[in-house]
Amino acid sequence: MEGLPLGINLRYLSAQLCNLVILFVALYLFAFKRFVAMLDERSARIKKGLEDAETADKRAAEAEAVYQERLEHAERERRAILAKAAQEAEKLKEDILAKAGDEARQIIAKEREDFEAQREQAAAELRRQVPDLVTMATRKVVEQTTMDEATQRRLISEFLAEVGELE
Repeated sequence: MEGLPLGINLRYLSAQLCNLVILFVALYLFAFKRFVAMLDERSARIKKGLEDAETADKRAAEAEAVYQERLEHAERERRAILAKAAQEAEKLKEDILAKAGDEARQIIAKEREDFEAQREQAAAELRRQVPDLVTMATRKVVEQTTMDEATQRRLISEFLAEVGELE
């Protein structure tokens, strides 16, 4: 049994197989458990890392949602403030216009009162001057015609009464 065809020696082959089995048993007993434990530990670390990454992604998504909510809230507040400012500006504008209108009406009323006072004063001045003018005119007429002073006064009074009725 020294050799088989193809040059295979059974003794060496059986010794090699026996050595291989012993090596596998030794590796299984001493190294394989440690190697499997190391692979399991590595697998667990990778799994934990993935879970942590997933958790971090969820937290980031939640933080982004909170940020977006705050941003939307700030935008709503900005719009509300702008709307309130626009309302206040419109109210202020209306108040200013109303105040200006009131002032204009007061000025117009005062000017009317002043005009009426001046008109009354002018009318009073005219009434005061009319008798003198009428007297002067009537004197000239009377000089040309003879009329006593009582008649003149009566004519002036009648004239003034007519002027008073015309107003």
